[in-house]
Amino acid sequence: MKTDRTANALELRAAQAITSLLGQVSGVKLRTIQREPSAGGRGAEILVQLDVLGRGHTLACEVSRDPRPCRVRACLKKLQHLAEQREGIITPVLIAPHLSPRAQAICKQNHAGFLDLDGNARLTLGEVFIGKRSLHQQSAA
Repeated sequence: MKTDRTANALELRAAQAITSLLGQVSGVKLRTIQREPSAGGRGAEILVQLDVLGRGHTLACEVSRDPRPCRVRACLKKLQHLAEQREGIITPVLIAPHLSPRAQAICKQNHAGFLDLDGNARLTLGEVFIGKRSLHQQSAA
């Protein structure tokens, strides 16, 4: 099915983007990255195990192709519920092809990280803050 292939391609690009971003930060070591299906609204699509300045940390990432504020809020609610159920330090992260300034603000207000495939990112990992802003503008449609 074409939709499944498109979703898998987006998840693969998202996994590559988070791996690339984390690889640029000294003090952050990637231990494992695991893609898993989002079955029935449970679980994250990408779980990233890290060492941040020698301490274990997990990123629970949801990949969404829909950046509308209502969908962003729903994804963050799901990720926060997942974080409450797991042990350890967990940061929810939304990954999307493009996130508007409004969607980015929603992530920030909800203490969640974000990464878009345009090159914008914001992650807080304990004492480590990662911020990246792209000047790339999406073409007006």
